[in-house]
Amino acid sequence: MLFLSLVAVPLLRQASDPPSAQRGFISLARRFRTLVWIALVILVVTGSVLLGNIINFGVPVFSWPPVVLTKLILVFLLVLVSFTHDRIMGSKVRTLKSKTASELSTGEGLLLRFTPLLGRLTLFLGLGVLLSAVIMVRSSG
Repeated sequence: MLFLSLVAVPLLRQASDPPSAQRGFISLARRFRTLVWIALVILVVTGSVLLGNIINFGVPVFSWPPVVLTKLILVFLLVLVSFTHDRIMGSKVRTLKSKTASELSTGEGLLLRFTPLLGRLTLFLGLGVLLSAVIMVRSSG
């Protein structure tokens, strides 16, 4: 996520051929998407297993430590936003990119501008998950 946001996007914005650069970015993002989904699956599976070490499942959920609840919410949002960005919005955006600007409705134009923000949101959610994990480790031991 950091590589795409901090390295690939700035480099591709400087390209002399924007359509070619955009195709290159899409190709690169698709390659990374597989790694991102593998990492998300690992995050959910290992987090589920390790959750029992941190909380007592016999107590109500709202009595769990706030950092645990925060991390669970962030992971849920990360998976939801990633799925929406990759599987729902991605195919719509590919279709809309084939249209000229004058052929786009207002809603379609907003969708094209909104979709990259979802990618950035996944970055911030991922960083939030990482930060909450660090706080959990620091506060438990």
